[in-house]
Amino acid sequence: MGTTVRIKDEDKEKLEKLQAMAALTAGSKVSQEEIIGKLVQEALSRGEDFLIENFGKRLPLSDKEFEKVLSLSTDWGVKTSEEDIDTYLYGRSRRPHKRK
Repeated sequence: MGTTVRIKDEDKEKLEKLQAMAALTAGSKVSQEEIIGKLVQEALSRGEDFLIENFGKRLPLSDKEFEKVLSLSTDWGVKTSEEDIDTYLYGRSRRPHKRK
């Protein structure tokens, strides 16, 4: 059993048009639930790009927003040094260059 989501009438019409286009492309009926699922998955796979394109970029984050972002991380119980992080990100350690 799904959850009911309220949308504006104009968005419902757009969803119905998208449903008709999907049915023509797929050659079979495509449910609105399936379309919404695919749209959500696509948005998640695009991540921050999707969010910035559709909702804008708000920086800097407030303290409350920053804490919320930090709360999303989890401790995997693995100790990682700065050198390890540089190696993972850049393929090598980013040691300062010696000046002559």
